Amino acid sequence: MNRIAAVSLLVLAPSLAGADSVFLKSGGEIKGEVVEQRADAVVMEVGPGRVTVPMKNVARIVSSTTDLGVYHARAAALARGDVAGWLSLAAWAQRRNLATQAREAYEHVLDVDPMNADANLALGHVRMADGWLSGAEANRARGLVEFEGTWMTPQERQMRFEERAAADQERMAAREGEARAREAEARAREASARADAAEADARQVGTQQSDGIPLGWGYGAGYAPFVPGPYNPFPNVPPRPRPRMGHGNGNGNGNGHRPPPTTTPHVDRREPPPTPSRPPTRNGGLPAS
Repeated sequence: MNRIAAVSLLVLAPSLAGADSVFLKSGGEIKGEVVEQRADAVVMEVGPGRVTVPMKNVARIVSSTTDLGVYHARAAALARGDVAGWLSLAAWAQRRNLATQAREAYEHVLDVDPMNADANLALGHVRMADGWLSGAEANRARGLVEFEGTWMTPQERQMRFEERAAADQERMAAREGEARAREAEARAREASARADAAEADARQVGTQQSDGIPLGWGYGAGYAPFVPGPYNPFPNVPPRPRPRMGHGNGNGNGNGHRPPPTTTPHVDRREPPPTPSRPPTRNGGLPAS
């Protein structure tokens, strides 16, 4: 009888199944059922929940017929204890993809008949012993644990942890190896840079040496060849001979390098040099002419 009354209400009073479309000034559209309309906002039932739209964003509101409106009309026509009517409404809501409303109808059935098999199965409950348990409760009763949305045994979860720890260690070892390789490359580049700098310094020193005064030339009024030999500031005093070079026995009989022979007689510097002879002079100290 109640079901016939519900159908009659839908046919005779289609406003019960009426819903609304709210068109926004930005060009969007919200379909649902207006449950409250104020001067500053409009509240709509959109299935999973309610939304409040400020009136300043609303362009217009147009009434239409939607599945959500039909659901609310049918639910309003059902008696609380009509288990069959609520089961039918829940199945109809599922076929219209109104998941929130379908669950609501099944839960209403369980409020009236907690042992109803259709409603329990539709909600994913599991029959255990003399009662019905939710899926999570049933899995816990079996000794399962939830890990990232999946139910598994504690041993399987431990294996997952170990696999992840091993993978983390491998990634860490790979990162450390890459870091050591980068460090070795940096050291090699630094050593190469030092070698290049040393080579450049050596070339610069060689260039500076080659740009100097040639060996054997000296300064003066102009460049002139420099004659090697002992310098004697006293022309009248013969220079001392150069010491013999090379390995010897200390008595001058060595076989080393010897200076070139000189025509200047050797004079012992411990004795005064001979006084050069002067021409005879006349009285008065002038030389004879």
